Amino acid sequence: MTLISRARSFSRILLLHVGRVSEAIFALPACAALRERFPEARITALATPWAGEAFAMSGAVSDIWPIAGAQPADWLLPWNVWETFHAVREFRRRHYELAIDFRPSRETILLALAARIPARLAALSPRGIVGLFYNVWRVPDDPRRHRVDRYLDALRGLDVSPTTREPALRTDPEADERFERWLRARGVEAGELLVGLSPEADPGAAVWPLERFLDLGHRLVHHFRVRLIDVSRRGWGRARVPKGMLSVRARSLRELASALARCALVIAGDAGPGHVAAALGVPTLMLGCARTRRPLGAEHRVVERDALAGCSVERAFEIASEMLGRSRTMALFRS
Repeated sequence: MTLISRARSFSRILLLHVGRVSEAIFALPACAALRERFPEARITALATPWAGEAFAMSGAVSDIWPIAGAQPADWLLPWNVWETFHAVREFRRRHYELAIDFRPSRETILLALAARIPARLAALSPRGIVGLFYNVWRVPDDPRRHRVDRYLDALRGLDVSPTTREPALRTDPEADERFERWLRARGVEAGELLVGLSPEADPGAAVWPLERFLDLGHRLVHHFRVRLIDVSRRGWGRARVPKGMLSVRARSLRELASALARCALVIAGDAGPGHVAAALGVPTLMLGCARTRRPLGAEHRVVERDALAGCSVERAFEIASEMLGRSRTMALFRS
């Protein structure tokens, strides 16, 4: 393993992140710390289109290399082989000096080796013999720690110190204005209280029943006269949704972020929309979240996955009511 000296300065860094948006959100503090340590470096993020937008919206990377497929194995599919070959050829031409692999796999290390990147760091513990091909030292990986901290721990071998543990995103002003026009066209007034709902959960995460989400939505409309915004990417099927609920079908992460940022509260499962909302600083109630994936920040609340089965609509409504009251108070102070 290679120890990077304090005097070592990288000018070209490639971040490999092939995964879901929620995982990209957890990597943002590490990206911010890298930018602080190497302020003049060209930092490129190879990621799926939506995850790539998250890196771009953080302001920590120089450019994005979008790649198809949320799984590295997709790169070897016949219709993706040319794209993968083109990426390797371009990365060779750019002479990257360091690759940081946020989700180590056989395919990602092969890409780094094929691109002739001399220093290779695994942000998480790689499995099997794959680990033999990463040559930058990292502290032992502890799966019990929060994913944000595991990524930050990996950078200690580069003498990178974290500037913050909390992921942060910035919205696009043009997307914000488009969403405001979209709201006005549907009769939403400027001061109307919006609450975002997203029942979806990433694979392997605990899922709160859809009917409970809908019951909670009905109660919020009845008691607080809120306008519900469906910010999920899957919809509600044939379920009877609360009256007046608007559905946002975002075509990009920037569009989704502008919708989330307009909400006073977001109630979501353990998936991209909830983690994006938390990174935007929107008070977020996340239902079914593992302790190692919980949103960071005092304004957020979590019902952990082990307690989700026993979480009644009444309990979720109680938490949401408290958060809405706090959100309204903060809005008054800001105004």
